[in-house]
Amino acid sequence: MNIQFSGVSKVFEPDIAALVDINLNIEQGEFVYVIGQTGSGKSTLLRLITRELLPSKGVVAVGGYDLRRMRKADIPYYRRDVGLVAQDFKLIPTLTVYENIAFVMEAMSVPKRLVAERAKDVINQVGLWRRRSMRPAQLSGGEQQRVAIARALANSPSLFIADEPTGNLDFHTAADVMKILFAINAAGVTVVMSTHNQGIVNASRQRVIELEGGRLIRDEKGGLYSE
Repeated sequence: MNIQFSGVSKVFEPDIAALVDINLNIEQGEFVYVIGQTGSGKSTLLRLITRELLPSKGVVAVGGYDLRRMRKADIPYYRRDVGLVAQDFKLIPTLTVYENIAFVMEAMSVPKRLVAERAKDVINQVGLWRRRSMRPAQLSGGEQQRVAIARALANSPSLFIADEPTGNLDFHTAADVMKILFAINAAGVTVVMSTHNQGIVNASRQRVIELEGGRLIRDEKGGLYSE
C-alpha cells in the first residue's frame, strides 16, 4: 500500500498540537523509519495510518482510500491489510503462541484449514515452531516480539506498521527482529517503523522521516539517525 498525508494536523484537547501540517508520500514497497524525540508525534502519525485516530485537518489516504471518509463497516477489512506491532506486545497471556496467532484469523472468520496453514507458515517465518505450544510468560522478550510480528503477518498484510519494535530488546535480539522486518519488506510489503535505535537506522540506511514538535523536519532516502 502507498500512504499519503496531505496537509495533516492532529490536535488533542484542549490545544495540544501532536502533528502540524504534514505532507508526506510513501510508495508501495518502501521501508521507512520514523524518528524523533519522545512527544515528537511518531505514534500519532502511525495511529493515523492504522485509523485509530482521525486527522483534525487534512487528508490521510492509504491504498487510495481517504481514511476519514471510510465507512465504519469497511474499517475491519482495511485493518486486515495492515499488520501492526505495538510497543507493548498485546499478547493474550492465557493462549499459546499458536493460539495467539490463530485467534486473529479466527476473529476475521478465516476457515479453520486456512488458519492452521497460515499460522504454521508465520510461526516458521519468525523461527518459533518449537515454541508454538508455549504461553507468553514462558518466552523471552525477543520471542514475544516475534510472536507479535507473526500475529501481525497472519492476514498477509500489504502494509506493516511497527511502533518501537526493538525498544526493549538487546542488540542481538533486535538484530534478529530487524532481519524479519527486512524479509517482510523484501517480499513487497510496505514497512513503516518508529524507532529511537540509532544503530539500527545507521546500519541499514533506509528512508528516514524525522519529526520534531509535531512537524516534519527531514525526509531523506538512505538517511542516518542524526545529520
